[in-house]
Amino acid sequence: MADLVQHSGVQRYGLYETFGGKKELFQRSLDLYLSTIITQRFILFERKKPEPSLSAIEQFFGQLIALLDHSSSAFGCLIINTAVEVEPHDDAVVSIVQQYFDRLRRGFNRALKSAKQNGEISASTDIAQVTEFLVGSVLGLTTYARLPVPRTDVQAYIRGILAMLEHL
Repeated sequence: MADLVQHSGVQRYGLYETFGGKKELFQRSLDLYLSTIITQRFILFERKKPEPSLSAIEQFFGQLIALLDHSSSAFGCLIINTAVEVEPHDDAVVSIVQQYFDRLRRGFNRALKSAKQNGEISASTDIAQVTEFLVGSVLGLTTYARLPVPRTDVQAYIRGILAMLEHL
């Protein structure tokens, strides 16, 4: 809270009056992040027309490659960072994290089903298995991106995911 007061110029009592406390402020920050940043990234999966397909998944991971060029990528994703550190009994925060993973899972699943119907991937592709692989890849990727490794290594990891998609 001291950092917020110092950098924002807002008085401590104003922050507490508005948000109630650190926990409530953090929950509101997560909600805002989910409804803005994450919604913007998931638009490829959540649009009505055209149906998302394999290209939406490729674009999603392509956007992650582009995001690595920003200095803020070293901080990772607020939702993923929270998921890794959340206390299991913090129901409000767990709920927000779960919303993220549910949306991600639905998006990948929807795009893969459409790709299967369009003949972009094999009819024998196990959609549920590939969906979980992609969800896990996002978790691994965003964690990997926080490490002090060359950006080119993280980009190579993403290209590996994209190469795997070509063989479905």
